[in-house]
Amino acid sequence: MELVDALIEQLMANVEDAWLAAYCVSFLTMVCEAAKPKAKEGEEQPKTSALSVWISVVSLFTPLLLFFHAFLTGSGALIAIIAALGAAIIVSAVLGWAIAGLAPDVGRTLNRAAPILAIVAFGVALYVTGPSILELVNAAIAGAAR
Repeated sequence: MELVDALIEQLMANVEDAWLAAYCVSFLTMVCEAAKPKAKEGEEQPKTSALSVWISVVSLFTPLLLFFHAFLTGSGALIAIIAALGAAIIVSAVLGWAIAGLAPDVGRTLNRAAPILAIVAFGVALYVTGPSILELVNAAIAGAAR
């Protein structure tokens, strides 16, 4: 348990508080996305628009951005990064499915909020991860120029 605490401390020492905020918003977004209950009898499935597809793609990139930022900041706690993001994905899915099954009306409401939260989570993650990703891209370009 001491090793886990040390890895988490090392991770949090190298990522900013904004990373933790992006992680939390991303977790909430994943809960809302997973909270979609089954359709009632006679209820039509909403049509999938191009915008909703883009929002889904953006939502998938958010955990990846958080992973790369934590990795690129040199936290060295790779197992802690993977465990934190993996736990967020699994726990949010289980929690969302439980909400959808136990309180379908609440699940519908949360699911309607998911696209907005996904955009917010991606924006915060992009704000947090932007500098480290730009640094990586600049290093790659500088290395290729040699």
